[in-house]
Amino acid sequence: MEISRGLKHANRYRKIAATLARHGFGYVLQEVGLFHILSLPKRMASNSDDVNMHSVGQRIRRVLEELGPTFIKLGQMISTREDIFPPSIIEELQKLQDEVSPFPFEKAQQIMEHDLGHRVEDLFASFSNEPIAAASIGQVYKARLHDGTDVAVKVSRPHIKETIEKDIDILRDLAKLFSQRFQWARYYQLQDVIEEYVDAIRDEVDYYVEARNTEKMKTNMEQFPALEIPEVFESYSSRRVLTISFLDGTKFSELEHTDKQFNKKEIARSLTDAFFHQVMVDGFFHSDPHPGNIIFTGYETAGLIDLGQIGRLNKEMRRQFINYIIAMTRKKPDQVAAAIYEMADIPDTIDHDQFAEDVYYLLSKYYEKSFQDIRFGEAINDIFATSHRYEIQIYKEYTMLAKALITFESIIEHLDPDLSIVEIAEPYGRKLAMEQLNPKNIAEDWWKEGVRQRDYLLDIPREFRDALAKLNKSHVGIEMKVPKMNIFLNKMDRISNRLSFSIILLAFSIIMVGLIVGSTFGDSSSPLVTLPVIEVSFIVSFIMFLWLLYAIFKSGRF
Repeated sequence: MEISRGLKHANRYRKIAATLARHGFGYVLQEVGLFHILSLPKRMASNSDDVNMHSVGQRIRRVLEELGPTFIKLGQMISTREDIFPPSIIEELQKLQDEVSPFPFEKAQQIMEHDLGHRVEDLFASFSNEPIAAASIGQVYKARLHDGTDVAVKVSRPHIKETIEKDIDILRDLAKLFSQRFQWARYYQLQDVIEEYVDAIRDEVDYYVEARNTEKMKTNMEQFPALEIPEVFESYSSRRVLTISFLDGTKFSELEHTDKQFNKKEIARSLTDAFFHQVMVDGFFHSDPHPGNIIFTGYETAGLIDLGQIGRLNKEMRRQFINYIIAMTRKKPDQVAAAIYEMADIPDTIDHDQFAEDVYYLLSKYYEKSFQDIRFGEAINDIFATSHRYEIQIYKEYTMLAKALITFESIIEHLDPDLSIVEIAEPYGRKLAMEQLNPKNIAEDWWKEGVRQRDYLLDIPREFRDALAKLNKSHVGIEMKVPKMNIFLNKMDRISNRLSFSIILLAFSIIMVGLIVGSTFGDSSSPLVTLPVIEVSFIVSFIMFLWLLYAIFKSGRF
């Protein structure tokens, strides 16, 4: 293990080890040899009263709280992975609060003036020295620009990036070591969880990332006037400072403590419509829509803030996701299983029949319900949890979407219990499904598949050559005597001819579809349209097809 990415992390390792031991996890450290490596007394492994006093979930939460921002954020991320971790741990980690004491304004002032190149009083007409929010990554101040615009200014905690990078090194080391020694670490995919966390925390600590996300989301949401996204002021921003327009309103988490009146039903519908547009159309969605990130800015308007965490789905992923949803609505376990296989890495040892049977059992509890009455995110998460038991690794883009859906559904249910999320999502899903039947998209899919198969075929000689090269390097002499070799070679020749025949048929089909689609959707004003392109191409392709067919049959090896 690279514990000391040298010895520079040794003190931090000792603190982590001591904290784990104090809360009853010393045996884990002893098992992997950390007590010896860090020169810690072995008595720490069993020197804890915490084991009998608290549950495993409680002890994990206490460890994370004591170890600070990096570990608190890790716990919060784990608390959303209901598809992997047991409820007893999830419930405890959901209690983690990302609220810490604010750091002095003088430190924030130094960071702003260093990064922005001007004094705070020159940058802003007014600046409140007291933060309006403080968290583990940074804190937020309210200020006013010289043109009178009210802004929110986020400033990173001093040295937070260095602290997080140090902890990332340690977390990676520990995850690797635990995965080598413990079956539970492999079952919970500890290394994958840590890597997912690393990507998320690095994005959060870099305010340039949040600035770009905010600008893109603002552009994407322009057609939703009831949803406000802050404006980014680039000249007042850096990697450690982010200045955005101030959204004045009431946070969702504070609704119960205000006398202001809001049209909650209309806001719920607007938020849901916007969310599914983000997922199904843009493939760019707010992946952390918790109550603190939604602000009620008017009677029927709301705003989204804190876009450090964004989920992304490319066109193919959106297609796969809608296939999965369609399979669920039809309550077809075989189709659900097939859709899952497209959204994940599948182990070679999986029992496909048993997995489909478990999916059937899971879907059976929804058979008596209309799909409109099913909790969308919860149903998806149930399937993902079943997949995890078979060591199926769902791609992180989909688990991020499931997490966002569960959080979002709970918010919408609070605002309007009668609103059917599925009813609003259905038109987006139907449109996406219809796009798959578009002749142009079908032709594109066929072309991509043809290119993919061509690449596979072109790789065969190279891979065969590489295998021979490795065999030669091994200096091993091999003498083979295969009975009836000539018969075998003739059969191989026939197989290759049949393969060539099939490829020509596929290419011929792709050419014809492409020409038909092109003539249908192309620019009718083009002079090429007046030429008999289809007829000429058909004749040329058909002649080539007949020539190859004649050559194969003439050889007698078909």
